[in-house]
Amino acid sequence: MQAQAERLSDTAKAEAAERLVDLERYPLLDLTAPAGAALLARGRAQLRAEGACVLPGFLRPEAVAAATAALQPLLGGAYYCAKSHNPYLDGGDPAFLPEHPRNRQQVSDVGALADDQIPADSPLRRLYGWYRLQAFIAALLEVPRLYPYADPLGSLNLNIFRPGQQLGWHYDNADWVVTLMLQSAEAGGVYEYVPWSRTPDDERYEPVGRILDGAGEGLRQLAMGEGTLVLFRGRRSIHRVTPVEGSRPRLVAVLSYDTEPGVMLSEYNRELFYGRAG
Repeated sequence: MQAQAERLSDTAKAEAAERLVDLERYPLLDLTAPAGAALLARGRAQLRAEGACVLPGFLRPEAVAAATAALQPLLGGAYYCAKSHNPYLDGGDPAFLPEHPRNRQQVSDVGALADDQIPADSPLRRLYGWYRLQAFIAALLEVPRLYPYADPLGSLNLNIFRPGQQLGWHYDNADWVVTLMLQSAEAGGVYEYVPWSRTPDDERYEPVGRILDGAGEGLRQLAMGEGTLVLFRGRRSIHRVTPVEGSRPRLVAVLSYDTEPGVMLSEYNRELFYGRAG
């Protein structure tokens, strides 16, 4: 009886997650059917060419409204990071001068709701745990399977950018990141990136230095309207979010997965973005 109840519960959770997504536009329930296969082909081509797969209107407007409304009462508990860091999100390298791109300090000023602050029954949590979404992202990445992070803080997050706040130039520690725009800023808050700005064998410090100096060389912007799901190759493409303008905060969910189970953030990154190690 308990196993049957758990199966029914899993079915109900899956059905609830399905209702959040525009499945007519994004037929991810059957990726072997012609429409699903075409969706996969487009997404994979975009990832290879641009380092990002952008799916506007992935979440239905009513789902965006419900997810945002559920999170609004929690925003006061966010931790606001106003710290400097290098573009590699680590402690730096003393072999290089402070002004070298390897150590050049950037400013990130952003709030975060950690995984342990997002309720189990929130629409965002239902979407994050939905196996169909995980299978779709895995198929886009051409990997066998994805697992949610095991990190108690960094698995599912909400990033909050209030007026004047930004995310400085950086590379992600993960090979990819999945984000969902819930509320865009009135102005500013633009996601800028340079695709494939480094390789596994070459950090390309010279062009990275020019990017940090403000050069527009290879610069692209992601159009992220509300409800847009983005799969981004952040380990190889340097990126930032420009300062937010206006009175409305920019709200972006970050859904973290990996090809291996049990993945955790470093203590350095937990302290940087959440103000606590656990």
